[in-house]
Amino acid sequence: MSLPSSSPSSSGWKTFFALWASQSVSRVGGAVAYFALIIYLAQTLYPAESQKPQLALATGAVFIIATSLAVILAPITGSIADRHDRRRVMLLCDVLSGLVTLGVAALMLTTTLPLWALLLYVVVTQALDITHEAAFETSYAMLLPDDALTRANGMMQTTRTFSGLVGPTLATLLIGLPALLARGGGGGWLASLRDGVPFALLVDGVSFLVAAAVLARLSIPSPPLAENHGGAVANVKADTRLGWTYLLQRPPLLHLLVTFAVLNLALAAVPSYQVLLTRFTLAPDLQARGVSFAAGLALIQTVTSAGMFLGGLTISAWGGLKRHKVLGIFVPILLMGLGLVGLGLSGNLYVTAAFFALTVFLMPVASAHSNGIWQAQVPREMQGRVFAVRRLIARFTAPLGMAAISALATALPPAPVIAVFGVFVALLAAVQLLNPGVRRVEDRAYLEGLAEMRAGD
Repeated sequence: MSLPSSSPSSSGWKTFFALWASQSVSRVGGAVAYFALIIYLAQTLYPAESQKPQLALATGAVFIIATSLAVILAPITGSIADRHDRRRVMLLCDVLSGLVTLGVAALMLTTTLPLWALLLYVVVTQALDITHEAAFETSYAMLLPDDALTRANGMMQTTRTFSGLVGPTLATLLIGLPALLARGGGGGWLASLRDGVPFALLVDGVSFLVAAAVLARLSIPSPPLAENHGGAVANVKADTRLGWTYLLQRPPLLHLLVTFAVLNLALAAVPSYQVLLTRFTLAPDLQARGVSFAAGLALIQTVTSAGMFLGGLTISAWGGLKRHKVLGIFVPILLMGLGLVGLGLSGNLYVTAAFFALTVFLMPVASAHSNGIWQAQVPREMQGRVFAVRRLIARFTAPLGMAAISALATALPPAPVIAVFGVFVALLAAVQLLNPGVRRVEDRAYLEGLAEMRAGD
């Protein structure tokens, strides 16, 4: 098994920056399309008061598809990333995403699309996005030296947060633009649109094609392709088995992965925490301040989004720890656990908002350090397969976390439930900080020595 190289091309940063900037445009476009789709469901398919149940089921279906596909498709997309030229995989995904989105926008101009067609659109575009992510994430280490990977991951964390922050606002502006132009007496064909959602999707489709045009001009190396085991199904089985074996033979990486799985379990329900705490725990404080539920929730959501964005911006500018990156993972996770405890104990609107901001501010910091370790330690030619198993374990707990808080909140006050989650996260982080094996997770020779011992058992 080859060890990762730490000396990619000197032009790697230039290539990565062009790739990051162009893909950030499509990421914002994707956030615009997601919000526009929700608006289409609410205003076009199920606009009546009596259709609230159908609207709830439809929006829930969109969320479930978006989250579950990342888990279901992880082994397949990881196998694709290691068996094909990664640049071509990204290029194909961008082009297909753009064409599919433009096609759906064109159909919306002529007819009202049924729910099944919209869900099919979500399935196709999410599958392409997940495949693109697998190829993109495994390309960082082909372009950048090991000590730059934390900053690169911080930049991507910033992009994800920024797209979530500006996506709804930009989508709202795009959706309302045809009506605004019509009132002004101009705008041509755009002003004639009865619904601005197709225009928002049009912008999204173009953003993918712009990203593809930039990518087509970039040179992104791929490692040697994985061995063929005699067919797609056999390849996926063999690749998944390799990913599991790789992790089981290196317990420090497995400990790191389990910690993030628990963190995702606790933090996946942050949107629910915001609603539940504002509605119940903070109700007396809101009443005393003369603040409505809607205003209180808006404040908390805004501060939370700003905290996440600033966290990504900070790790991008800082670049993270050069040594002892494990401290950049478990210290923030410990503080995140304490932040959840603070959320459970606080009854003050502004203190709660501050705890939300602190907790999510630390998420990009921990994630960027963790991703940097994985990308530096796992051989370049195996990253697709190993990262597939990593995503499978880390992400399957997110839906469980949403389900758990929803179920527990029906019988218990939300605040103590959130506090207990926080205690569990903080204790786990503290234990891992004291684990001598985990503290050596950046020691490449140590990890490979463990693997050799377990391979010989």
